[in-house]
Amino acid sequence: MAGTIATVGLFITGLSLFVGGIGIMNIMFVSVAERTREIGIRKALGARRRDILRQFLVEAVTLATVGAAAGVGTGIALAGLIAAISPLPASVAPWSIAVGVLLGGGVGVVAGVYPATRAARLDPIAALRFET
Repeated sequence: MAGTIATVGLFITGLSLFVGGIGIMNIMFVSVAERTREIGIRKALGARRRDILRQFLVEAVTLATVGAAAGVGTGIALAGLIAAISPLPASVAPWSIAVGVLLGGGVGVVAGVYPATRAARLDPIAALRFET
């Protein structure tokens, strides 16, 4: 029984991370599309591909890490609430906090690579002509 619960828990966790990664990727695609002219200006002024790539990767990782930290905070608050109002022992292990935030940052890196690469490959002339 415990093995089945652990397997289902891991499946749900993996599915949640996958869906969250898709959400972050979509947000980053929208960010790249809205800031196409900005990217063109930066590239025209001498920004290298890795500068643009790094900018969007940092943005994706920050978004994912803040989301993971908010989720960890909510989990800690719910564990405290459960421990206060029920006889069930509920606590959050310190190692799980670190794993949650690091896993969130990792999802941000994975989800942000493709949009950041597309932003870095934009032609500056075409980006400057882009109309929203």
